[in-house]
Amino acid sequence: MDVKTFWKLIKTTREASGGDTSKQADLVVNTLVPLSLDESFSFEAIWYDLMDVAYDAALWDAAYIIGCGCGDSGFKDFRAWLIAQGKEVYEKALVDPESLVDLIDVKENAQEGALLYVVLDAYRQKTGKELAIEEGAVNRPVAQLKGTHWGEENVNLRFPKLAAKFGDCEKRWAEWL
Repeated sequence: MDVKTFWKLIKTTREASGGDTSKQADLVVNTLVPLSLDESFSFEAIWYDLMDVAYDAALWDAAYIIGCGCGDSGFKDFRAWLIAQGKEVYEKALVDPESLVDLIDVKENAQEGALLYVVLDAYRQKTGKELAIEEGAVNRPVAQLKGTHWGEENVNLRFPKLAAKFGDCEKRWAEWL
């Protein structure tokens, strides 16, 4: 699988799922199962390359505002959610994280990592076994965070449009509970 095919798969499954990332993950798994293991591992390698590219402090600060907080696993989920949105959204957010302001609803959970495990699920369905860490792309060096965090006290200054839309976390937490 190449990058063009990867993004086509993300686009078609996103459209077919109506934007529901859990349904999208199921559709990706269903697409990967009949493919060769090499093709599935190519999908996974592209996935992790995109996750690494998005391992950026500016995106993390944006995710922090959007999610009313964002730790390590939350940021991993956020990057998975971002890739699930498709190539155009992903690439635009890399350049300008505030571009997400019109894409995300205040009530939406953008720390949704349903697509993180599609290769593991497809492998299990295809072989009846768990994927060993030595196989696939999961056995790779940890990416280094690019850029600098602005810190909790300054993050709203970095992204004022996101802060204006998502900044009332007390109200949003009350809605989520």
